[in-house]
Amino acid sequence: MLRMHTQNTCYEIVVLYGGSAYLSGHPLYCPQPVLVTITGSTWGGSMLKVDFIGRGMHLEFRHPGYPTPIVTSIIREIRECRRTAADQLGRQVWAERFAGDEGESSQDEDPRARLSP
Repeated sequence: MLRMHTQNTCYEIVVLYGGSAYLSGHPLYCPQPVLVTITGSTWGGSMLKVDFIGRGMHLEFRHPGYPTPIVTSIIREIRECRRTAADQLGRQVWAERFAGDEGESSQDEDPRARLSP
């Protein structure tokens, strides 16, 4: 699990596979964990560093309830946190839901790894 502090919000991210992640922490978009697609990070302009979460940048993600990408405030800190039972459960649910998909990743994948295969 990653804990990401932006200028305005503290998020928890459970990175899954192919850019998918459970994201929580924002009072409007994700007060409870929501399955989102992390597209990458931007400096605030139109250029996107795909499949990357970078300090000093803005995280861009796609939320199932919104038609356009959501962009966070500036990322101040990113920390890897010890895995919890909820983290393992999220990975297990993901693996069961997409069992048999080509290129499925291991449940023990390093969350610091790139978000796409």
